[in-house]
Amino acid sequence: MKKYWIVVGCLVATLGCGAQDSVYTTAYLKKSTRFAATTLSIDMLALSGGSTSSAFGGIGQGVDFSGTYIPRVSIGGIHFWGHADFYVTFPLSFAALHQPPPGFEALTYRAGIETGLRVYPWAIKPRAVRPFVGFSRRLLTFSQKVDDIDYGRGAAVYQRTISPWQIGVSYTTPRYIISASAYYQHFREADYFASPAQQNRVQFDPWAVNLSFSWYWDTDKGYATQESVARLNAMYNILKKENKLSSWYWGIGPSSALQMSRSSFFENNKPYLADDFIGGITPDITFGRFFDKPDMNVGLSFRAYRDRLQAFGDDVRLYRQSFMVESYKNLFDWLGFVPFVGATASVERLGATINGERYLDVKPALGFIFGWDIRVTKTGTSLLRTNLRYIPQLHLDVEGDQIMFDHLEFNFIQYVTFIGRKKVYRKYQNQTD
Repeated sequence: MKKYWIVVGCLVATLGCGAQDSVYTTAYLKKSTRFAATTLSIDMLALSGGSTSSAFGGIGQGVDFSGTYIPRVSIGGIHFWGHADFYVTFPLSFAALHQPPPGFEALTYRAGIETGLRVYPWAIKPRAVRPFVGFSRRLLTFSQKVDDIDYGRGAAVYQRTISPWQIGVSYTTPRYIISASAYYQHFREADYFASPAQQNRVQFDPWAVNLSFSWYWDTDKGYATQESVARLNAMYNILKKENKLSSWYWGIGPSSALQMSRSSFFENNKPYLADDFIGGITPDITFGRFFDKPDMNVGLSFRAYRDRLQAFGDDVRLYRQSFMVESYKNLFDWLGFVPFVGATASVERLGATINGERYLDVKPALGFIFGWDIRVTKTGTSLLRTNLRYIPQLHLDVEGDQIMFDHLEFNFIQYVTFIGRKKVYRKYQNQTD
């Protein structure tokens, strides 16, 4: 293999590109390849319960409800040489364990999608125990049904994005990370619509505990050898010779839409729907071009969201389709960590069907995009991208009020592949066979 890449380097030099051994060095790659690693996790989150009221349209009594056990899966990345863990966690709500209290047909207390950061003051490393502190954003969901009550289309759902703090400890092996932690949420009380005209006070215990098991891997780990340095420099020269440092790309990854503003339409007309979170998960599909010299991207993206709100006599379906042009500039390259910021222009198709009556609007919108690439070298045929998008005040007008669609869209892991680079590499390989 080493001989093959030496031949390739000589061939490129013969074609007039030059060897350029200094593009990547062993010292650089030793630092950059240790910068990040990908993680995949399973965990169990135990919420500690709280208290509510059994009232429906009248005077009720206080009732304690037990905690909920929620299995979850996460995808994330260890960054900054073992000092930071960025992650997105998806609950397996269908497998959650919770027993409603006596007198209740059902009671739901859940934690939704969580995005967070754990900080390790001392970097994690194999066969070592390390403490961490963390901060996250996650969705709290509460709903209840008292026995022998007709709720029509269903009971109201209370949802709120909360920001719990976390403290814990991790033990790392050469392949796995085992962590135990406790969460503290300062959000403790909510007013819940037990009936269309009556709110009850619900209280939540502040503590939750978590146990997680993670696999981690670094696909760039072997780049720092002398053989790999020679190979990567040869690949860079090939791309330069073939004008493929600038390249077309496509990408796909899951994106979550996080509600940022309350909707005046629900607050003024259907207040028992106002606390039901509007958002969703959708594939984020992108196509564009990377420009090497200015180190920037110009691309197209498409996302489509759907949601449904139901309570008492109401049924509301919401949907959004976004066709977006986005341009963003990479700010710097810090050992493979490449943050970017830019602007977006889109055509937004917003719709709502409220108890069978449909409202639709198609409008232009301007927004922001920011995030980062994990790009150890410019020679790769693919990379991993994280991006966030935000369009301020995006809304649908309904009967003089507004339904808000100004989501913070968070695409934590997007797989991006550069079109044509593999074909170029294969062409030079065939010339040396």
